[in-house]
Amino acid sequence: MSGVSFKAVGIRFDYLHAERLQLIPPQTQVAFNVNLVIGPNAVTRGDIVEIPFSLAASSNPSIVNISIRGALIIQGDPKQLEDIVKSVNSGKSPQVIQMMIGQYVFFEVNLLLKELGIPPAMPIVPPPQQQRQGEGMMYA
Repeated sequence: MSGVSFKAVGIRFDYLHAERLQLIPPQTQVAFNVNLVIGPNAVTRGDIVEIPFSLAASSNPSIVNISIRGALIIQGDPKQLEDIVKSVNSGKSPQVIQMMIGQYVFFEVNLLLKELGIPPAMPIVPPPQQQRQGEGMMYA
């Protein structure tokens, strides 16, 4: 799947459910169990493919449950999309598809957690600071 390029990529969320079961006790470490299923019912319509996915996430201790269902929608070369559909439907989603779905879905999970007042499942790392021109090492 190297050299993959698409005309357009989007996401459709069909179902979002998040519930806080209890408040987080002070000084409690929270671990998340996440199950992301991609496919297997990918469908091609001309130069567009829809790849369904579902995510179930829960915490330990039992503080929150999250369920998300939707589809990744890709527009591109029909031959390339047909190869992707075959891979997804055989249970072997290409890594690029896993990464795209994961990027969208985990952002949504963290947004839902924030709305429930729960720290993010994955820490958000700020982008590295760029050195401005003229700054840097000074030698004497």
